[in-house]
Amino acid sequence: MTDLPHDTQPTSPWAGWRLVAGTRALLVVGALAVGALFFGEVLLGGGVYYPGDAARLYLAQRSVLKSTLAAGRLPWWTPDLGAGYPLLAEGEVGALYPLNWITVGLFALATGLNASIVIHYAVTACGAFLFLRSLQVRRGPALFGALTLSLGGFYIAHLSHLSILHVAAWFPWLLLLTEGILRPDARGWPLRIRWAGLALVVALQFLAGHAQISLLCLLFVGAYALYLIAVERRTRGRWELWAAWCGALLVGTALAGPQLWASAQLTALSQRGGGLSGEFFTSYSFHPFLLATLVAPFLRGNPYPNGSVELMQYVGILPLALAGVGLLYSRQRAKWFFLAMALVGLVLSFGRWNPLYAYLERVPLLNLFRVPGRYFLWTDLGIVVLATLGLAHLLRDGPPRADTWVHWGLAGAAGTGALLTIVLAHSLQAEPDRLVAVWSWLPFLLMVLSVATVFLLRAWHQRPALALALLLLVADLYAYGAVLDGTFNATWPAETVTAEPLSVGFLRERQGLERLLTKEEILPDLGVQREALYPSMAMGYGLPSANIYMPVVPRTYQDYLAGLSPQRLNRLNVGYYLIPQLLPVDEASELYDVYNPFAALPTDEWLEVEPLPVARLVVESYLSHSADLPDGILAAEVMVRDVAGNEYALPLKVGLHTAEWAYERSDVRESIAHQRAPVASEWPARSGFPAEEHPGYTYRATYALPEGTWVKAVMLRRQRPEAYVRIERVRFVDGAGRETLLAHLVGLGDHEIVYRSEDVLIYRNCDVWPRAHLVGPEQAVMRNGQVRLADGLTAAELGAVTVDSYAPERVLLRVDAEQAGYVVLADQAYPGWRASVDGLPVPVLLADGLFRAVQVPAGAHTVAFWYRPLHR
Repeated sequence: MTDLPHDTQPTSPWAGWRLVAGTRALLVVGALAVGALFFGEVLLGGGVYYPGDAARLYLAQRSVLKSTLAAGRLPWWTPDLGAGYPLLAEGEVGALYPLNWITVGLFALATGLNASIVIHYAVTACGAFLFLRSLQVRRGPALFGALTLSLGGFYIAHLSHLSILHVAAWFPWLLLLTEGILRPDARGWPLRIRWAGLALVVALQFLAGHAQISLLCLLFVGAYALYLIAVERRTRGRWELWAAWCGALLVGTALAGPQLWASAQLTALSQRGGGLSGEFFTSYSFHPFLLATLVAPFLRGNPYPNGSVELMQYVGILPLALAGVGLLYSRQRAKWFFLAMALVGLVLSFGRWNPLYAYLERVPLLNLFRVPGRYFLWTDLGIVVLATLGLAHLLRDGPPRADTWVHWGLAGAAGTGALLTIVLAHSLQAEPDRLVAVWSWLPFLLMVLSVATVFLLRAWHQRPALALALLLLVADLYAYGAVLDGTFNATWPAETVTAEPLSVGFLRERQGLERLLTKEEILPDLGVQREALYPSMAMGYGLPSANIYMPVVPRTYQDYLAGLSPQRLNRLNVGYYLIPQLLPVDEASELYDVYNPFAALPTDEWLEVEPLPVARLVVESYLSHSADLPDGILAAEVMVRDVAGNEYALPLKVGLHTAEWAYERSDVRESIAHQRAPVASEWPARSGFPAEEHPGYTYRATYALPEGTWVKAVMLRRQRPEAYVRIERVRFVDGAGRETLLAHLVGLGDHEIVYRSEDVLIYRNCDVWPRAHLVGPEQAVMRNGQVRLADGLTAAELGAVTVDSYAPERVLLRVDAEQAGYVVLADQAYPGWRASVDGLPVPVLLADGLFRAVQVPAGAHTVAFWYRPLHR
């Protein structure tokens, strides 16, 4: 079909060529202008997309991918996540995805993240444009549809979900190539080229790394292929075309085989292996009442941070109006297919509010994925196709259009309204709350402008009317996207994103192989997340973290964390515990800021212990928010009960036994009303408004008990709020100077503060077990094929193992065992790990339900572990 109305057909081939070339040039220039409008902040302004999962997940993954590719290998395994993790198998890192190789290889890390996002929006738009053109619509309507799909609805909402965006970008290409193969009269590229293209795109969308979106895309494409065959009878008498289409899917799947095999193995071993719980399976369901947000997307106010991009499906008001036109007036039979798929996607997106959705829990593959709202991808594409057909109908060839001052005036008013919408959205982009307030009346304006535009599309000159429709679409989606850009899709300055958190420098100097664990009960400000190394941020800096923030987690590790105790923490080789800090500070948030569940001594209750002789009792503590307290004020009491029933009250007095932790901070020094007590430990700190660097202190108080005292119970009795008086350690010292920690007697760990800033408090675990150690036969037994370590073991009782080299996929250890025993490596036992002792293969044993172990005889030995994921 020609792209020009009959009354404007050129009179010569040269004139036609110039007109077509000019039209294409305008399309290219327009597309570039739209790209600059929507992505100018990252393309020209030096910003970096750094919201949500882009910061917590994808940037760290890409950092690992970049370093491994630079080293000439792939990230099959990373020891910096959990107890080790098969990173490539999870898929979202996209380690085998060629476009990731380009964007991480050619660009700096943050720039490559931006490039990957923008490139995939371009891939989406180009694929949608070509697919819509294959439906025999003109360039103008195809461009309208391509912009609607790529800049609205499902796609723009998932900007921070790189793997979703990467897979969904190839969705229109799958449809385009399916259309090309199953259309016998298709012109252009030969069938073998289209066949190869489909196989390549199938492989690319699998390698891009989001299995759920791949499945949704392929289900839709499969339904479309059946429609072409059964309804439009495209392959009647040409079964070789149907075979070619099926073959292309199979070849593409085979090309992605290594990724699919590894991902399937991990999924089978993960919490998703047997399907999801009903509540989790239906999480982020699209409530039917949310259909109103298709017209007024911020009807419920600012969606950040209490809303979710999973439920934001706005495609624009004009596309909805044009979809109605397409449904009513387009003569293409395909509209019924896309309407049906749009409705199916909508009904499935209702999730828990759709009684039939529960039956999907019984459908293999589909029962592995949550977020019913993602089925709206089908609805999104259906609306786009219908809108494109509606616009094509309004612009169809016909007699010359009317040209009166009414049309010009209406067009001028509509164009002015669209431009003002763009200007207003741009000016308020940094103030999302105000922009959301504008959206309380903006839908009414957009409805009026859409009605005027639909009228002009049918009653006026085609090209200016089409230009007006495109302008209104861009204004509508830009105003919508501007709210997201100020919230979920926010950018950060590149220098801030690339700057190393202060806590990373501190830990890197001290940590070694020991893991860190971040307290995750809250999701604080992103700046606090960076300093507290929320998962999986630590991995991006090469620091091993016991936390895992991944869609798929091995069940064995999840079970281990579910019963995490101070002893299990030690065996997991967690040497540092990080607590994010809450601001502004009140009593509740201050307690959260310092409360360490693995080491915090209970207060105001008697703690019974096995009777032990005590000559002295040493208490380490500190105060906060107490600078105004004078010397001698009672902060707390340590109550001691001996075996004879005698009780002793040991006072913890301000200025004598304890003091303000930030004693040397300038504002504290100006107002401090008590002297500094004897210091037990000093550590680097940063606090105050504005924040300043200063030492932090815990203080020591020593109390002598009557000779011959045997202690059987202790109580820490508070005189001030628990948040403001922190008793970190209580030591019992006998007459020979031997020390026993109260924390150990009551089953807690020995942790000490080593760093505190306005963003994070770091405890050092003094009980941590080494990454590799030796246990003897009296310390471990084989039971049901597993090595079970005895309860009550401490790090001091373990045999020494030297780590000669520690790389992601290979670990080399040396041990000199006095007797036969087991070498335990506190890394996850996972299929594909092999082991040898002195070069001879030995089985990898499972220790404590999680770790790798090998049995060694007495003597000096070299133990090696290596990872072979594709070998059985």
